[in-house]
Amino acid sequence: MKKIISLAIACIMVLSLAACSAEKVNSADPKSQANNETAEILTIAISKDENSLSPFTYLSSTGLIVNRLVYDTLFTTDLDNEIIPWMVEDDYRVENDFSTYTFTLLEGLKFHDGTGVTSEDVVFSFTYPGTQKSSSLRKICNKIKDIKAVDERTVTINLKSSDINFLRSGLSAMRIISKNQYENAADATLISETIGSGMYKLSEYKVGEYYKLEAVADYFRGTPKVKAINMPIMGDNTAIQQGLLSGQLAAATSNIGVEMVETFNKAQGIEVFSSAGFAPLIMNINNSRAPMDAKEFRTALTYAIDVNGIMKTLYGEYATVGTKGLIRPDLPYSVTGLEYSYSPGKANEILDGAGFDKKNANGIRLTPDGQACSFEILVYSGNTTRIRTAEMIAEQLKAVGIEMKIKVMEMDTVDAFVWPDFDVTKGRDYDFAMWGWGTSIGTNLDFLVSLFSGDLGIGTSNVCGYTNSEFDQIIASEFSMAKTTEELYSALRKLQNVIAEDPGLINFGYDDSLQACNTTQYSGWKAGKGTNVINIHSFLGK
Repeated sequence: MKKIISLAIACIMVLSLAACSAEKVNSADPKSQANNETAEILTIAISKDENSLSPFTYLSSTGLIVNRLVYDTLFTTDLDNEIIPWMVEDDYRVENDFSTYTFTLLEGLKFHDGTGVTSEDVVFSFTYPGTQKSSSLRKICNKIKDIKAVDERTVTINLKSSDINFLRSGLSAMRIISKNQYENAADATLISETIGSGMYKLSEYKVGEYYKLEAVADYFRGTPKVKAINMPIMGDNTAIQQGLLSGQLAAATSNIGVEMVETFNKAQGIEVFSSAGFAPLIMNINNSRAPMDAKEFRTALTYAIDVNGIMKTLYGEYATVGTKGLIRPDLPYSVTGLEYSYSPGKANEILDGAGFDKKNANGIRLTPDGQACSFEILVYSGNTTRIRTAEMIAEQLKAVGIEMKIKVMEMDTVDAFVWPDFDVTKGRDYDFAMWGWGTSIGTNLDFLVSLFSGDLGIGTSNVCGYTNSEFDQIIASEFSMAKTTEELYSALRKLQNVIAEDPGLINFGYDDSLQACNTTQYSGWKAGKGTNVINIHSFLGK
């Protein structure tokens, strides 16, 4: 009954927002597609409430996707995931072995309150977040030795050490904020007004219900092709799929399930956009809690779980299976030969040899100090894919004498156990957890460093509490001192070999991004490598 009621409420919300949109184009008329390169209003579902969408308040990768429509970055990625200048002139300079970056802002940049974007705003944008709670933003700030506004439009950044990846991990990630808005705010999360310089401004936000975005007509990269976007907050995938099929939704921030691809392909006026996914499906392991702190125990898990079989069951052909090196196998710096091998016999052999050779009356293995190998795995309540994954994991681990109890909880509750206040320095309180990271972490060259560095000022995503001295030594030497792409790739390959030998988690792989979009209402949708269809390129002209 509860699900029926929530579905009904979601449908009412979509209908009410869609009523504000332009009248739905007849999806039975394919000829209308060619004339819909622009739109007055589109209704696009967002899968969860992401607060005010500011760089300091959004909660997940979904919020980051929509946040990018409202806030600009100095550089960005194109549809091939290549770095391109965005707010700056093309003649930027990278000097002193990738430790000095100088760039000039384009003319005419403005915040949504009408004030101009200046070099002082840029300096503030790369210093103020260092005083705030967001560990990912602090990490960027902590790399900077000094930053100077040379004149009203020119900025020079000197890093503490060389960083060949800073264009991507720093200058393409940090949102530019208004100094005037934040300079007197000790806590950025208390600022309620959302003022960016992006192509859309947030015109209305009703907690738990919807967002409304309005295009910035004089945006410096051109007028957005969609004048307004209504975004109902919808956490129920079934309701989203019904909204897409009925035409009440033009698109959604979330993917459709593999089982729905054929249905949407047959629907008139709807196209399924498929692109390589870079957001991994992960089983986090708390490396700081016994017996998961033992390398042998974690290694046994990599043989006891059928990674390939689980991914095939979940996604069929629409996924890339993960490896022990964690990097997508089709990336140029990926190490070959690190595939997972499913072998319950090997798992049993490792466990027996590591002192887990005794069992209790229920057939559950005992640790060397006599404790039952019975654990909890935390899973988001609304994520059916992760719940199904946890069920298959539990069944497979049972076969080697390990009990896994599935604990389904609200997302915020799981996050509080795994990543309290999104700050890894505050520790963790869990055994195992089904997890995922946003697309950006899978496309950043410091992906592994962020996940596994024992220096939590660098390993800002190390929610597993992983430590390995060899791994950290490679970061401190070869990775940090890389002066060429090949030197960086060489360091990344060595890091992959370390975590393959000493696993800190299990990476099942990367499901393809499958998004259904109504091409009758709007034909400008663009999908790229590692990008959601709801991206800046979908709403700008050529």
